[in-house]
Amino acid sequence: MNKDLENKIILKYKNGLSSLKISKELNISKPTILKVLNNHGLVRKRDRCLSLKINKENDKYVIDRKCPKCNNIIKTYSKDKTIACRNHINKLQNNTLCKPCSLKLQEGAGNPFYGKKHNFETLKKISKSRTGKATGKDNCMSKSKWRKKSAEKLRDKWKSGEMEHTRKFMSEKLKETRRLGKIKSGITSKKEKEIIVFLKKLGFEVIHSFRVDTKICDIYIPHLNLIIEYFGDYWHCNPIKYNSEYFNQKKNMSAQEIWDYDSKKVDLIIKSGYNLEVIWEHDLKHDNEKIIQIITKYDKQTKFAPERS
Repeated sequence: MNKDLENKIILKYKNGLSSLKISKELNISKPTILKVLNNHGLVRKRDRCLSLKINKENDKYVIDRKCPKCNNIIKTYSKDKTIACRNHINKLQNNTLCKPCSLKLQEGAGNPFYGKKHNFETLKKISKSRTGKATGKDNCMSKSKWRKKSAEKLRDKWKSGEMEHTRKFMSEKLKETRRLGKIKSGITSKKEKEIIVFLKKLGFEVIHSFRVDTKICDIYIPHLNLIIEYFGDYWHCNPIKYNSEYFNQKKNMSAQEIWDYDSKKVDLIIKSGYNLEVIWEHDLKHDNEKIIQIITKYDKQTKFAPERS
């Protein structure tokens, strides 16, 4: 700052103007004005700063205080010792919380924007302000090391149970989407398609990827009120071939976990009032005898007539 401007500040202060009014008149920040006045011994030292334990880290002054809610230590930083003191005192007087506690209070109805929406003009402004930003190389996630770090952090949170509420929310949303029929099918195996063709040749109406509540079932024959689930030996860990401890790398689950999941699906189908038969890949290796046995069980009065409509 040049000498003329310093003298102007000193003169105005001696003529009775406060540092705040000088700041507004000269369009200079109040801390800068206080610094000039302080250098010339015109500002009374406040005793409150003398009672504080002020440390110095690198080029900054640091004062510790406790969050009034969680008691965690919060640090107030500033390159200027007086400003560090002032900010610390203000935060104490206002009972300012630490960032995590403050954000928690803003969840749900505590958020000042809760229940509100941006209008069309605001949305346009936001969109325009963000266009072209954080894209390509400017996006930090374009670097593999940051993607890896983010993925590891998220994985740790998921395993620790910290994101259990998120998992439940996502699970319920997916179930609701399935109930509404927006997810119509999953992966269809080659053998599953062959079973459908075979049943149609027998004259049965067949519905593929039939939905029961939140579950997608492989095959449904309305005439017999029968659902057929085709279980691949590897994908469903056929107990004939795998023990309960076997870990299925494709599904990232143990055989026991897969069996438990399949058991819940089977129970849901039966409780919903459907006939159910499970066919293992092992049972259909050579012919369709197993399918014929099942159809005979539920359609005793019919001799597999091709003319069935």
